[in-house]
Amino acid sequence: MKQWLTLLALTVPLAWPLHAAEECVIESVPRGTKGPGPWIDQDNWLAPENLRIGLQSFGSFMPLLKIRVTATGHVLRPAPRQIELDKLKARDPLDQQQRDIGFLLATRLYADGLLVLRDGKVAGERYWNGLVAQDQRLLLGATRPLLSLMGAMAVAQGKLSPDRSIIRYVPALSGQTGLRKLSIRRLLEGESSFDWSSQDVDDWLVSGGWNFGKTARGIRAWLNQPGRWERGFATNQKLGEVGPDTDLLVWALAESYRLPLAQIFCEEVFEKLRPENAAFWLTDTQGTELSAGLALSLRDFARLGQLLIDARNSSRRSRIPNWFIETLTASTGLRTANTSDLRGLKKGSEFRYGFVHLGGAQNRIAILGPYGNSLYIDFDRRLVIAIYAAYPRDHTAGMRATLEQIWDTLASATQPIGKR
Repeated sequence: MKQWLTLLALTVPLAWPLHAAEECVIESVPRGTKGPGPWIDQDNWLAPENLRIGLQSFGSFMPLLKIRVTATGHVLRPAPRQIELDKLKARDPLDQQQRDIGFLLATRLYADGLLVLRDGKVAGERYWNGLVAQDQRLLLGATRPLLSLMGAMAVAQGKLSPDRSIIRYVPALSGQTGLRKLSIRRLLEGESSFDWSSQDVDDWLVSGGWNFGKTARGIRAWLNQPGRWERGFATNQKLGEVGPDTDLLVWALAESYRLPLAQIFCEEVFEKLRPENAAFWLTDTQGTELSAGLALSLRDFARLGQLLIDARNSSRRSRIPNWFIETLTASTGLRTANTSDLRGLKKGSEFRYGFVHLGGAQNRIAILGPYGNSLYIDFDRRLVIAIYAAYPRDHTAGMRATLEQIWDTLASATQPIGKR
């Protein structure tokens, strides 16, 4: 491991400026000493029955980096016309009955927060179950598309070459012969992963600190264990999720920039959002950022969608490469459409770089995180729908079908009269 990474891990507490103007500050925060309650611990804090508490009390279980922008945040303005959730009707995909959107959100999706942006203005916002606008929610698997986005930006800046092996960028892994043919492109696309046993996954979770264990030496020690990558690729992998392969991408990004991932995220993405609240990035015990560790407020999560819309529609040069957005929105993909991973969505939906290209109307994509946490982006309508939820399973067809109904109904409701 590079000397600068070692020094970073040993420096606690930690804060450093990113620019001379100190636009962004990152502080190391140790794991909390007091949990949220006597019945929630390191092994069950993300169990279905504890999701609402666990996804928001992550600091009680994991060390983290606090990322804040010192410049004044941009407060989102309300749109002239507000949508009324309880008056909008949609077909309930579970029993085919007509229900109002508020019912589908609260009862079917277990929603905790909804934010609708139209042309960058708030057309609708509601919170349930104690969540408030300032609360940060752990994104878990919904972090994956943002890593691909940062990887695409690194490619555009010449810091990564998609056809080079990861070993070219992470010399510490040079002894891992199983990685010699793993290209940066394959990591960014995320369309295949190594074949991990359930025991491998359990060990990986313990090494990152997600679960309790006596062998939590840190994620990179686990990634570089001799023989770790001497395995084939999975034949029936579950797409759209993070795993050991995604932590390789985190390592490659940090080495290519020679910066910690939290700093890369802050410089390349977060400060461009003009966020209202701080972000958090969970780490292992060594201070290394984890590939499923980003936490954002709902408003700042929605800003990510608006950032992509602005990057595509603006005539000014953006750090987000145009080819990346066009790949996400292109009507014809390289993968087989309507895979079993995306049952419940319209035909033609498929994974691309961790995002989901949505079938049906053109130029629509989404981030589908576990438990209903999602970000819908319609480039033509300049529409963003951000949802935080606590659905008791990570992914199901019924959950995706419910999201589809909610997206379609809200998209129609936000259009000018006569264009619905």
